[in-house]
Amino acid sequence: MKAVARRAAALLLLTGCANQSAPPGGAPDLAAPLVLKVSPQNNAVGAKPKAVVLQFDEVISESPKGAKDLAELVFISPKSGVPKVDWGRSKIEIRPSKGWKPNTVYSVVIKRGLQDLRNNAIDSTIRLVFSTGGAIPDTRITGVAFNWQSTKGMSGGVVEAIAPDSTTYQVVTDSVGRFDLRYAPPGRYTLRAYDDRNSNRTLEPLEIWDTVSVTLTQTASAELYAFGHDTVGLRISDIALVDSGGGVKITFDKPYAPTQIFDPGSIVVKRPDSSAVGIRLIRTPQQRAMADSLQALAKRDSIARIAARQDSTPALRARTDSIARVKRADSVSAAERTERAAREAQRLAAARSGRRLAPVDTTPPPKIRRPALFTEVYLTFDSVLPPQTQFRVVVESVRSLSGTVRSPSRTFSTPKVPKVDSTAVRRDSTAAKPVVPAARRDTLGRR
Repeated sequence: MKAVARRAAALLLLTGCANQSAPPGGAPDLAAPLVLKVSPQNNAVGAKPKAVVLQFDEVISESPKGAKDLAELVFISPKSGVPKVDWGRSKIEIRPSKGWKPNTVYSVVIKRGLQDLRNNAIDSTIRLVFSTGGAIPDTRITGVAFNWQSTKGMSGGVVEAIAPDSTTYQVVTDSVGRFDLRYAPPGRYTLRAYDDRNSNRTLEPLEIWDTVSVTLTQTASAELYAFGHDTVGLRISDIALVDSGGGVKITFDKPYAPTQIFDPGSIVVKRPDSSAVGIRLIRTPQQRAMADSLQALAKRDSIARIAARQDSTPALRARTDSIARVKRADSVSAAERTERAAREAQRLAAARSGRRLAPVDTTPPPKIRRPALFTEVYLTFDSVLPPQTQFRVVVESVRSLSGTVRSPSRTFSTPKVPKVDSTAVRRDSTAAKPVVPAARRDTLGRR
């Protein structure tokens, strides 16, 4: 019996060790892990570490939020291959793949995503700088990396400052594309930004990118507009009918240059007999949206004039305006209340754990200062295209963002005329015939 009891106790102990969930009872843990110690210390000079070690107040998950592994979150500048990250429950150790070099200033950045076993993630970037030699220069290159086609900041993009000797300093952009690359020695750099889609810290042929040159003394700034670079040129990926056959939308596989001008002779649409279809109007999406906006504005003004005539009394117009203002104010207040409630829940969770809540970033997102890019162009014909007919479209000398000029072509066909549903008018022979009452006999017949 004693042997059985010992085996049962050992089995219970192993089961308890394997279960890493929180013990029952008490308030739930909603706080993210807290960094207790970093080695070497931030801003250390003459450091000779085997690894950068971060000690946390709880066990860190090996599966970070938004990344396949811990190494994907870590950036070491200057660049030296993919970082090596070793997990040790409540600590992690970071090393460059080719070791630490002497007389070098290193910046280690850990992106947001480290989380505990309850999926409470650190929502801010961890930064550490140290030198294996002399003083750390107080320099920085700031700016924004945009995805030019989407007109938005490139979230999680890689920005590299490449020195003439190929030493590469790197940093990752924040959620709106801003970057802050620090501690690079003064000098001339080629600044490159790219969308690292496969997270291998290397620019691949299909990834979008852009470069500019900067001279760094103490500070420098730059804007980069990443796009796909190739020498193939544009091709037509799709042609779709719009406006009930009175026009088509031509879609290219890549954006055309913002300086591209489509004049009446730059696009030719031919019938099967090689005769040209008359094109009345060629518009980019921006021109089409502007025309639609003007039409909508004219319609809205017309409705407003009719409403103004109906609301003939000043008191009635004032009441209508007051109701509209109240609705707008209620909508804004509801959004603010939701945001305050979420922020208060985070504050209470941080207060229960004795931790400081990360400040809210109230900086407005950056705005693109270059023209928008488009992949479509709209044609309006002089007349409706006949059904079930094939046409050929040729776009003459369209220029890509890389400067490649090409004249792509493609055929498209108009659909068949829809058949009329003859069953709707066909008489149903099985239907019961309506009963027609017989003529009533005149019982008052004339005498």
